[in-house]
Amino acid sequence: MNSVERVMAALNHQIPDKVPYAYGYIHPKVREAILGEKIPSRGYKVNWSPVFAPGEKCRDLNPDESTDVRVARKLGLDALGFQLLTPMTPLLESKPDGTYGIKGGLLRPDNLAEFKKGMPDVDDETLYAEAEDFVKRYKGEFALFCRIRLGFSPTLTSIGQKDCIALVKTAPDFVNEVVEFYCGWMEGHIKNLMELGFDFLWDFDDMADKDGPFFTSEELQDVFLPHMKKAAEKITIPWIFHSDGDLFDVIDDLMTLGMNGLHPLEPGVMDLKRLKGEYGQKLCLVGNIDMKHIMTSASEDEIEDYIVGCMETMGGSGGYIISDSNQVPASASAENIMKISDSVHRNRKIY
Repeated sequence: MNSVERVMAALNHQIPDKVPYAYGYIHPKVREAILGEKIPSRGYKVNWSPVFAPGEKCRDLNPDESTDVRVARKLGLDALGFQLLTPMTPLLESKPDGTYGIKGGLLRPDNLAEFKKGMPDVDDETLYAEAEDFVKRYKGEFALFCRIRLGFSPTLTSIGQKDCIALVKTAPDFVNEVVEFYCGWMEGHIKNLMELGFDFLWDFDDMADKDGPFFTSEELQDVFLPHMKKAAEKITIPWIFHSDGDLFDVIDDLMTLGMNGLHPLEPGVMDLKRLKGEYGQKLCLVGNIDMKHIMTSASEDEIEDYIVGCMETMGGSGGYIISDSNQVPASASAENIMKISDSVHRNRKIY
């Protein structure tokens, strides 16, 4: 099998020749360390979304490669990603190192109309020009994916996580209107992406932490999932759903969206044996290389033991893509990432 066939087999619950290997996102600092050269900055304020304030006009979707083809080739990845991310309205705070963190959200009922006017025209062909070129250049060499957000994460981030959690209980109509708008915009975005030739989509919609989901099953079903389903129905290729945290209480709810895969299977939170036993025949499981120790400071023996453990637990009968447990963060060691790749290639036979 080639890389495309291998990834698509795993996503479609067929048995590939060996476990596919992919990363959803590699931080630019790690890419630079692996390549040994500086990567020109795209000038985005944050790398995880286009950001704007209600009353402003957002004009692009932060188009960019999410891994870098040279890094993908060096690591022997089977998939290569591009991002066209949903614009959001977070309240940012600057940090001493020049980066930004999220302090809250700017979206409120009194500026909702201005926010809607500021979103890009989803049918503007210029939004997709770089992605179209990306697909033409690398089609067939890798399984090509586009990073997206269906609507949950943009809603949570634009309103602010704490405020959104409270408003679902006190002002559900407002939250519902925001979700409905975002997912309606995504319907058009997905329709356009389907015409570009990507092999699969990778949706990043964080809705949990280590303590569990931010919302109850009932709140998800009442406010979020009906609109997210309408957007997901426009997807005509396999796709992966990403959320950190403990999702066990809502996996069955999320599966009504129709995704093929679940990422990132957070270590210490999502028990791999339970996941494989309960959902291994229903979902392609994608993850769960630890980013806090294995990617940063683990010894070569620790890396080998960890990768073998992932393969032995998850690799049998297919339906597994070995990947990161969130992303490859700025704190990751380039040396460890190379050792991880060496171990993956030694051990990724189907058990």
